[in-house]
Amino acid sequence: MSLQNNILQTIHHLRTSGQFVLYTNKPKVSTSELNDLADFLEQEYENESLNYPFAAPEFHKEAAVWAAKTIYYAAQFLAHRMEEPKNLGKFFEDFKGEISPSVILSTDISLRFLPFIIKELEHIDFEDWLVKILKKQLQTFSYSAIGHDMNEEIQEEKLAKLFQNDCFRTLFTDRVIAKKDISLTAHKIIQENVAIQLGEHSNQFWRAFVPEA
Repeated sequence: MSLQNNILQTIHHLRTSGQFVLYTNKPKVSTSELNDLADFLEQEYENESLNYPFAAPEFHKEAAVWAAKTIYYAAQFLAHRMEEPKNLGKFFEDFKGEISPSVILSTDISLRFLPFIIKELEHIDFEDWLVKILKKQLQTFSYSAIGHDMNEEIQEEKLAKLFQNDCFRTLFTDRVIAKKDISLTAHKIIQENVAIQLGEHSNQFWRAFVPEA
C-alpha cells in the first residue's frame, strides 16, 4: 500500500481498526489513488462476501469508490473546515447510478461508518450544514444506517424490489435483528421478514419485537 495514498490509508485504517485517521488536511484525490482504493475495496468486499448467505451480488466498483470518497470527505470536513458550504457540491455529489443490492452492499463497505461522523457533527452543532448533506446521502442507503436512529425513510415498494435478491434480503433482516432496530419493524415488509427469520424464537432473541397476528 502506497504511503502517499492518503485516502487509501484512511479507509484501510478505518476498515482494520474502526478508527478514523487522516494523513493530510487536503481532501483532493487523484485518479491513480482512486484506482488503488478500488482494488482494496474489492478485496474487502470479496472477503466479507465469503460469509454472505446465498449468492453475493457482484462488487460495484463505482459505487464503492463513491462511498469511500463520501466518508473520506466527511471526515476531512469534520476535522478541517477549509471550504465554504457553497463549494461542497464537488465533494458530496449524489450517487448517479441505479440503486441495486450490488450497489448497496458495495457502498456499505465504507458507509456503515458514516453514522458515527454524523453523530460527532451533531454533538458539535446539530444545525451544521454538513449534517444535512450527509443525512440526505444516507437516506438512499438505509442499510448502512440500521441501528443508528437516523430516522430512515423507507420506501417499501423500492425495498420490496431489492428484497427479491435473497442475499440482500437476508443481510438486511439479519442486521435489523442484530442491531435490534425496532423502529424499522414498523414497516410491514421488514416486520414480516424479521418474523420469518426469528420464527418461534422471537421472544428469546428479541423480546421487544412483537409480530402482528
